[in-house]
Amino acid sequence: MQHDDRAQATEAVARARRETAVPSQSHHGLSHQVSRVDHSFTNLHYSTIIGGLLIKSCNVNVYIWLINESSPHFRPPHWNQKMSLPPLKAKIISGPEGGAAWNGLGDDSLSGPSQTADWFSHWHSNANADCLVAALYAVDKPVFILPLEVVKKGPVRVAIYAGGPHANCNFPALSRTQKFGRNELANLFDDLHKVRPDIDLVWLSRQLDELGGAKNPLLQLPARENANVSLAITLDRNFDTVLGRNNAKRKRKNHRQHTRRFEEAGGYRIVTATTVSETEAMLSNYFVWKADRVAKAGIKNTYEPAGIKGFFHQLFAAETHAAAPRFQLKALEVAGTYRAVLGKSHAKGQTFIDFIGIADDELASASPGEFLFFEDIQDSCNTDLSIYSFGIGDEPYKRSWCDIEIPTYDTNISLTTKGRMYAGYLAGRERLVQKVKQNDVVWARVKKVRSRLFGKA
Repeated sequence: MQHDDRAQATEAVARARRETAVPSQSHHGLSHQVSRVDHSFTNLHYSTIIGGLLIKSCNVNVYIWLINESSPHFRPPHWNQKMSLPPLKAKIISGPEGGAAWNGLGDDSLSGPSQTADWFSHWHSNANADCLVAALYAVDKPVFILPLEVVKKGPVRVAIYAGGPHANCNFPALSRTQKFGRNELANLFDDLHKVRPDIDLVWLSRQLDELGGAKNPLLQLPARENANVSLAITLDRNFDTVLGRNNAKRKRKNHRQHTRRFEEAGGYRIVTATTVSETEAMLSNYFVWKADRVAKAGIKNTYEPAGIKGFFHQLFAAETHAAAPRFQLKALEVAGTYRAVLGKSHAKGQTFIDFIGIADDELASASPGEFLFFEDIQDSCNTDLSIYSFGIGDEPYKRSWCDIEIPTYDTNISLTTKGRMYAGYLAGRERLVQKVKQNDVVWARVKKVRSRLFGKA
C-alpha cells in the first residue's frame, strides 16, 4: 500500500510540474497556478516532499505548493497562502457526558450564560434527564456546542435550549476564530435526526444576534424576530452618565427617600451571596414571592415543575466561592429581613438580570426592587462591564434606565413533517403575540383580563 501511495504521489508531482512548467514571475501568479493544480488532486491522501514539491494531505483536501528556494519569489507556504481549515465533524452527545464537551473549548470561546457546561449539567441532573449536546468538532477539538433538552408538546417532540423558559438571551458556545457555514449547520441537524429520529423539531428561541463581538451562526438559518426584546444599559464606567440619560434628578430624589424609609425601618444593607446558606435563603424567599405574584396575575409559574427550584439552588450555590462567578445573587436586606432579591449572570463584558422579586409587605411601597437596581447598576459602573442587560421582557422600570433595545430571534429546524406543521403553528402564534405586545393599549387589556379570569386574590 505504501509503495502504491508513493508511486501515486510521484505521478501527481510529475503531472503538476508539467502543468506549471512556466510559472508566473510574480508570487501571486505562482500562487494562482499552484491553486489550479491543487483542485486536480482532492482525493490524494499522502504527505511527502519530492523534488521540491510539498504535497500535503489533510483528511480531505490536498494542498500543493511549488517550493523553489533559489527563486527570489520563494515564501514559506504559511506566509502568503491561506490554508483551508479542516472539515467540521458533527457529534451528538447524550446525557451527562455532554457536559464534558466544554472542556475542549479554547480561551477564545464564548457562550450565553444559559449555554455553559454548569447550566447544562445542573439542568440535566435536576430538571430533564433527556438532554443532549449537538456539537461541531475541528479534528478533535469542539468549536461549536448547542446544549438542548427534549420536551413533548402534545404529539410532537421538540428540542429546545436546555433551561426552557429560564434560558434567555441565548447564544451557542463557540470558538470565535472558527467560521461556520450554513451547510455545516445543516449537516449537524441532519446528524441529530439520524441519532434521534424521534425529535420532530428544533426550536431555538430568544437568541442574541451578537455577543462579545461574535455573530450567532445559527441566524444564517431561517429566523424571525421574537416578540420579546432585551433592554439594556451602556455603562461607560460612569454612573453619572448612566443616570443623566433618563430623569437623573427624579431617580436620585426617589433613592434618597427610599434610603430614609429603610433606615427608619431598622437599617439596610446590600448582600451578595457568598455562602450556600445565603443562596438558599435568598432563593427560598424569591420563590415564595414569585409564586404569589404570578398567581395574582393569572400567569403560569415556571418555577413550579419538579426539579426547577433544585436546579437554581445548585447553580447559584456552586458559584459562591468562584473568584469571578458567572451566576450571582444579590439582596436588599432591611431590619434583618430580605425585601428584594435579584439573580444575575455574566458573559463577555455583559451582565444579565435573570430575575428579580420583592416582598409584598409594609415596605413594598418604598420600591425595594427599584432601590436594589439603583445600587446594582451603580456597582456595575465600577467594573469592567460594558453592558447591563435587564434580560427578556419590556417593562416601564426597564425603559426608565435603558438606552439600548436589543431584538431577539427564533430559529426553527423541522426534522419531520409533523415538526414542520408544528413550526407553522408556533410561527403563527408568535406573530400574534408580537402584534399584541406592540400595541400598548391591547396588551394592557389582555393582562387585565388574564388577571381577572385566572388570577387568585
